[in-house]
Amino acid sequence: MHRRLPLVLAPVVAAVAFATAALGTGLPLAPWGAAPSPGAVASIASVAPSPAQTAASRSEPPPARPTGAPTTPSILDRARIAPRLQAALDAGRTDLAAPGIVASVLFPDGWLWTGVSGVADLASGRELTPETPFPIASVSKTFLAAEILLLVDEGRLSLADAVARLLPSTLVGGAAIDPRITVRMLLDHTSGLRDFLTNPKLDRAVRADPRAAWTPEQALAYAGRPVAPPGEGYRYANTNYVLLGLIAERLTGHTLAEEYRARFFEPLGLSSASYQGVEPPAAQLPTAYRYSSLRLGAPPQDVTDGSEIRPFTSITTAAGAAGSVAASARDLARWARALYGGYVLPPDLVDLMVGDAAITETLDPPYPYGLGVQVLTIDGRVTYGHSGRLAGARTVVRWFPEEQIAIAIATNQSRFDPTSLLIDLLVIAAPRQLGEGWRGS
Repeated sequence: MHRRLPLVLAPVVAAVAFATAALGTGLPLAPWGAAPSPGAVASIASVAPSPAQTAASRSEPPPARPTGAPTTPSILDRARIAPRLQAALDAGRTDLAAPGIVASVLFPDGWLWTGVSGVADLASGRELTPETPFPIASVSKTFLAAEILLLVDEGRLSLADAVARLLPSTLVGGAAIDPRITVRMLLDHTSGLRDFLTNPKLDRAVRADPRAAWTPEQALAYAGRPVAPPGEGYRYANTNYVLLGLIAERLTGHTLAEEYRARFFEPLGLSSASYQGVEPPAAQLPTAYRYSSLRLGAPPQDVTDGSEIRPFTSITTAAGAAGSVAASARDLARWARALYGGYVLPPDLVDLMVGDAAITETLDPPYPYGLGVQVLTIDGRVTYGHSGRLAGARTVVRWFPEEQIAIAIATNQSRFDPTSLLIDLLVIAAPRQLGEGWRGS
């Protein structure tokens, strides 16, 4: 039986006021790193296995699977699995009342299954394809976290560097940056800075002119006063990643779009990926739909602005470095394996990225969060990844290090969490007992 999970806000407390201001319905416009709904996940930061065990270096692809992981399905088994995965996807789309969903499962040997259900546009019936890019919202943070950690690896940056020294003239909420805030605090959301995207005034501004392109400086002006002293609490804030984007661009002399293309998109063959507002999309993105309530009969509302940017220009460019990437589910599954499997970063930095969740967990976060990564258990399995939500778009990406499987789901709705569907796909793709599920009817 499917479980319809309503959206979960992160951070919950800060989101409540903004959600009301945004729509009057509890369905916000802003991108969030939303965790799966309660009951689907549990904290595992202190017991997560070391990613360094899954790859020896970046010069070679990650190994097929660790000892004891589920056996990769045979060609005959794949023929039986694929229809079951598609059936789960179709049932999940119905249960989520989503206009369209694309899901991908990347197996240990590189077999990549992708399923499509529904449509990209309800009015025209435009079809989705396995390579259709979606706005991935806060999943964009995984690219920026990798960029920052590569700059650390190259000796161009330290996690202990003071942000105020790196960005001496940058204002946040009209004030200078607290000199105690470090790069690490931005990465793991312990800076104490307020999230500019929770400000109702910003919501009114982006709605007033949906086709306006925002700058980081404009967005940061809406951050307001900090919510906590640096290092004394976990507060998820897109503000942190907009600042990290400015740091990366100033250190490299390149735009994030240029950096991502040179470091990630092209070397890894992520052909659907683009940085919205700076680059043209690889293909037309789906229409973004929001709903006035959680009632299944609520009519979908098209929030696009007539441009090629999804969901619409002002909110996407205001999110900027925190949420502007677009990519297909297929490429997100590939990205998860490359990033968390040790192909993008050296193993010690993957360990650092994931291990930081044990530090933030002492600060009572809604879910364990490392350096740009959610560290969770789903259905009793360890996962690394991220999720994201914009108005009319929701994405979740998870890497299962024990199983050596990546799953990515992208939808053009934002009211329901697709983690229930992810679990359904997982139990088919990685049964707990060898052979279970692969040889069934």
